[in-house]
Amino acid sequence: MPRNQLKIHSLLRKSLVAELFDTQFYLFSARSKRDGNAIKVRALFANNEALASGSEYFNSLLSEKPFNDPTLVELHDRHICEEVISLSEYGYASDSDLDEEDEEGGIDETAKDNDKCAQRIIPSRRVLVTDTAFNTWQALLYYLYTDEIVFAPLRSQGSRPVRCCRIDEAPPCSPKSVYRLACKINHDELRAKALAAMRSSLTEHDILQERSLSLKSSFSTILEDESLFRPITIPIATGDFPTITGADPSCDANV
Repeated sequence: MPRNQLKIHSLLRKSLVAELFDTQFYLFSARSKRDGNAIKVRALFANNEALASGSEYFNSLLSEKPFNDPTLVELHDRHICEEVISLSEYGYASDSDLDEEDEEGGIDETAKDNDKCAQRIIPSRRVLVTDTAFNTWQALLYYLYTDEIVFAPLRSQGSRPVRCCRIDEAPPCSPKSVYRLACKINHDELRAKALAAMRSSLTEHDILQERSLSLKSSFSTILEDESLFRPITIPIATGDFPTITGADPSCDANV
């Protein structure tokens, strides 16, 4: 039986005896246009055994008390429904997996009641993740469970992100955001998939914008992978263009 099928069968068995969820992850799902904050906390529920078996990062992380990673915050009695942080604290202002919102807000209204109810009846560890979008983390967990991942079109191609999917389909996510996260957790296979998705999507029409967006953020590791840009001939880039600054070459595992 394939590895992902074994995991799914194990999760189904655990669900029958109420042992399915060990950790609740809380992540920001939107970006406020008005104030420039990461907003709208949403919850994801995970099984530690499934995560640890698919990732050395989670195998180490889930045994840490307290966390060594400063972007992870252990929640005890802290109420996080109205949690908001600045995009500079979040660390990835141009994250395509953050939805655009005009107004400030706390936890996603569509999941608010369910999340509160789940917190009351499910005893589990509660963790706030402050540097990754809900959509990216959801795609990571789904990938670790099933070995499946679906990448959304690059935002520079003019496509609006598609968040809705059928319950039996992988949630779409930004390949740039996944690449950044895969670098952080040292998951080579996932990083290669994200890089391949970006390489297959880039054209001479949007490559300059993508390089510009990456440089304007504080994440520059992706620019070090020249294979992403080398195969594309850019006839429109023969003139003089202003130098774009702002990248921090010292950053590791960043986009």
